[in-house]
Amino acid sequence: MLQDHPFFAQLIGLLACLMGASAFLQRQDKRLRAQLTLNGLLMGMHFLLLGSPASAINTTLSAVRTLVSGYYRGKGVMIFFLVTSWLLVLPKLTHPMQLLPLLGTTLTTYALFRLAGLSLRLCMLASSIGWLAHNLWLGSWGGIMLESLVIVLNGHTSFHLYRQRRAGLAETSSPWL
Repeated sequence: MLQDHPFFAQLIGLLACLMGASAFLQRQDKRLRAQLTLNGLLMGMHFLLLGSPASAINTTLSAVRTLVSGYYRGKGVMIFFLVTSWLLVLPKLTHPMQLLPLLGTTLTTYALFRLAGLSLRLCMLASSIGWLAHNLWLGSWGGIMLESLVIVLNGHTSFHLYRQRRAGLAETSSPWL
């Protein structure tokens, strides 16, 4: 059974953590989305190996959604991903804590399709808080580290975007890239 390989599962989670953390250092939305897509695929594998199919489906679908949202931001596509997430994940829930990632995914889906820049990142920050609580409950080392780092790094980048906005600079300019 897949759950019999916790070391490998945690290793995949740690790799996903590195990818996700570097994503939130990006100030350009396109780079943020590309790295978050890879992060979602790795986390999907991680959660499957930990024996949490609801989380695996949620993150894998989120990876596809993140990629698609960079090209198609229509309301219909957003609604498709929202409905698909709830239809696929809800039947797999086995504990109330698994609802937090679904709610976070719902918030992030809205943000990826309807928002940009600072507003996008602030919604993703709120989502990360729910994922962190879930990952603490599940015992996902990579997930705990990832969401903790995402909260700090996304908060840092959001602060810089806020300062740029106040100074009248474009949000996509970055001395880091």
